[in-house]
Amino acid sequence: MSWSKVGGWMLLAGSLVLGILAGFVGLWIFQAKVPAAMQTTMIKAEARLYYLAAGLGLGFVIYGWSVVGVRIAGRSASARTRRELAAKSTLS
Repeated sequence: MSWSKVGGWMLLAGSLVLGILAGFVGLWIFQAKVPAAMQTTMIKAEARLYYLAAGLGLGFVIYGWSVVGVRIAGRSASARTRRELAAKSTLS
């Protein structure tokens, strides 16, 4: 397995963990702000499922934007390298 694939999998795992943590924070805020008398068992279960699913979705969005950023940075770096090599060859 190449290092770029390992990096991609690590980026995906880190993004999903970050998204799920954001979901847990949202759930924690929900539980802290909604009075206990208003929280039924069904609402608690739905809220837990909703916030974790939203966090998972956020993780995929973070992963997507990170991949786009990495690809743009890679292309601009390779274009800069080509320009520098071209400038050096014309100076020689």
